[in-house]
Amino acid sequence: MKLLHNDYFQLALRLIMGGLFLYAGIGKITIPLDFAASVYNYKLLPDELIGPIATAIPWIEVLSGFCLLMGLYTKGGALAISGLLAMFIAILIISLARGLDVECGCFSGVERKVGFLAILEDLVMLASALFIVSFDRVKLTPCAFLIGMNKP
Repeated sequence: MKLLHNDYFQLALRLIMGGLFLYAGIGKITIPLDFAASVYNYKLLPDELIGPIATAIPWIEVLSGFCLLMGLYTKGGALAISGLLAMFIAILIISLARGLDVECGCFSGVERKVGFLAILEDLVMLASALFIVSFDRVKLTPCAFLIGMNKP
């Protein structure tokens, strides 16, 4: 497919994924206790790990999202996002199998319950992140535009 190799498509995908993860991470950083409560509600971690995990994940999301938005270390950012999404999908599947009716905790201010729709959404995002890791050529970047490296 010619679209998959289109520089503008690749840029749009990086901007969408980067924006989503930057938004998700900032929301969790600004309201840390809400995210810690979401992590606790999954009942998968010992209490001692909830704080460190709830602190680390949003910063990984923000850094990875920023990398994708700016076109810096995009493969590393997309790989980190892929790992997070794989973990989130596994947690959603486990929680669904256990019959938990909890908020996902993914995006601050957005109601998103554990369920098939959340799993499907995360699978689409995982496919997008893996596409970036595998095929993105990073020819067009906002960072390069700012310093005048991209040619129209």
